[in-house]
Amino acid sequence: AFVRVCSGRFTRDLPVIHTRTGKTYRLSNSHTIFGRDREIVSEAFAGDVLGLVGYSDFAVGDTLSSDPSVVYDEIPRFAPECFAHFHNPNPAKYKPFAKGLEQMLREGVVRRVQLRDAADSKSTLLSAVGSLQFEVAQYRMLSEYGVESRLEPAVWTLARWIGPKTPAGAVEAAGLPMKCARARDEAGLEMILFATEWSLQYFCEKHPDIELLRLPPVRS
Repeated sequence: AFVRVCSGRFTRDLPVIHTRTGKTYRLSNSHTIFGRDREIVSEAFAGDVLGLVGYSDFAVGDTLSSDPSVVYDEIPRFAPECFAHFHNPNPAKYKPFAKGLEQMLREGVVRRVQLRDAADSKSTLLSAVGSLQFEVAQYRMLSEYGVESRLEPAVWTLARWIGPKTPAGAVEAAGLPMKCARARDEAGLEMILFATEWSLQYFCEKHPDIELLRLPPVRS
């Protein structure tokens, strides 16, 4: 993982709190990287970028601080408009494929969506703001993990999250337009996938009591 020192002074073996999980870590494996050269860093200041080795729990946008009350705003998210099923064409490469995909998801290169009625699917449904993200994921899977992948474009072009103002049971009682689907994002938040702008507008007109959000609702 790479981190930027935003304020204060970093020292090697500094204990910090990972604010998203509440866990405490001691940052002992800190380095600077110049090309293929790696140097141990014992001290850094605001603006410096460090490489940390062995911290797989860290995700893009996380805050590390010695003060648990310090939490930076998350990196802005945008509503996905591209969806595709991500297949492993070579079952013998299951482990490197799974490892590579997990790394792409951890970095936010693409995002995973779980269809409500596809728990046993052998492919992974991915979402992205643009198709270039899929190309980047495929290129990195091949170049970094040595595995081929196959994309199967899905019919959906819009996603909306279920807002907290939605009455209990309202979504279950509502009928979805054709080629629409209920799903959950990586955080387990409910969402509806729509094939067209028309189907979204139609659903909103028929079910004004269901709150649909362009971005995930903020959990209190």
